[in-house]
Amino acid sequence: MALARSFGALGFYDVLTNLVPGALWTGALILLLPVDELMQGLPSGVVVGGFLAFAYVTGHLLQALGSWVDSPTTFGDTLIAIRNETPASAPISVTYVEESFLTLCEQRFSLPADFDHYGKLLKMVLSYLETTSYTRALRFQSVYSFHRSMWAASWSLLVVVAILGGFTCLGHPLLTSINVTGGVAISALVGVAVFRNRKNKFDKTFVTYLFIDFYNAQQSTAQRRSGPGS
Repeated sequence: MALARSFGALGFYDVLTNLVPGALWTGALILLLPVDELMQGLPSGVVVGGFLAFAYVTGHLLQALGSWVDSPTTFGDTLIAIRNETPASAPISVTYVEESFLTLCEQRFSLPADFDHYGKLLKMVLSYLETTSYTRALRFQSVYSFHRSMWAASWSLLVVVAILGGFTCLGHPLLTSINVTGGVAISALVGVAVFRNRKNKFDKTFVTYLFIDFYNAQQSTAQRRSGPGS
């Protein structure tokens, strides 16, 4: 019951970006390895609880792995293009909204005009948006993180299949079935291709809405300040 309450308290971000990818990766590993005998005789609550706990930890590891391997530069490249006045070189479409972003950030966060620590600026903007009602960018960030974790899960499963297959070829069979192994490998290959494209798409969508949400939040603040009684 305590474990169920713990997982029930997980937020949308944790479930989408950690638990789901971790559960799918763990489920694939269970299919690959002969673990039926290990689970026989164990209470169902222990099995389910152990699976969820392992999946959640695995999900965090997959997210860290994806973050380490895939470092998107869409946000920074867009700001560099704006500063260099070369909007055509930006990875997303640059309009007045994007062009006014740095000026609005200087006003909101009291930054110097030459501030160029874009990674820290991104964290500052995300932290600010969490305090506003403009959270579409945060939702798209969750979707992007999910696809990146699934991409990391897919290619890491291919590595696991290759390692287990190597042990099997050396006379130490660890795989349950050639058919199951082939199915997992094909699914992982498809996952690598699909989720790579999806994560790249949602990275650009996330950054696009980051500019929009921040701009709208600043306009809303300016309107409140200039309202009646100001």
